[in-house]
Amino acid sequence: MTVRYLIKFSKEDSIKFVAHLDLMRTIQRMMKRSGLPVQYSKGFNPHINMSLAQPLAVGVYSSGDYLDVAFDEELEESTITEKLNLSAPMGIKVFEAVKIKEEQNKKVFKSMAAIDAAKYTIKIKYNSVELLNQDMEKLLSTHEWETIKKSKSGESKVNIRSMIKELKYEIVDNVLMIHTIVSCGSKENLSAELLAKFIQENTREAKVDAFVDIKREEMYALMKGKLVPLYKYAKML
Repeated sequence: MTVRYLIKFSKEDSIKFVAHLDLMRTIQRMMKRSGLPVQYSKGFNPHINMSLAQPLAVGVYSSGDYLDVAFDEELEESTITEKLNLSAPMGIKVFEAVKIKEEQNKKVFKSMAAIDAAKYTIKIKYNSVELLNQDMEKLLSTHEWETIKKSKSGESKVNIRSMIKELKYEIVDNVLMIHTIVSCGSKENLSAELLAKFIQENTREAKVDAFVDIKREEMYALMKGKLVPLYKYAKML
């Protein structure tokens, strides 16, 4: 018997510099400690059947990350959340566990394929913010934000403006705080790091060498033309 669940969890600020593979190993150890009936792959090197929806870059933290995991038996969703939190290390907290409904002749739900967008809070430091409001309003009034995007196939010039679904900002002391929802996932993807770099390069007095604080708040799927948090989307399937 295979029962699949979608897990929503956090990768908190205290572990933001933990790399993707190390995070995967940490979560696998957490699963083992929990005593939950996790399902293992077959073969010479069995591992837990789980996958992260959208890996975070090193230095980025999150309160809205997701993973798919398979169990050998069905459990109450609250039991899964409770047991995982009891075995979770510092920096990881589990918020939701949603059983994935599976029907014959229907494509199996995979969080990686379901994601359409992600919400981020980005904090960029400035030497002076005297001209920042003027620069941001000018940027937001333009329809083309051309920049170089790097991928496995090489570099290409892209208009990232079309990948921004929502962008609001506020200026607090000498920090620009951006609240944005951008395209995310296998169909189209705009990294928060690329967006932050573009804004730094197109506004005056940015501290270009300073660390940019990036937090992923949530990930969304598209349902009937509306963006829905991934765990709610899974419940509605």
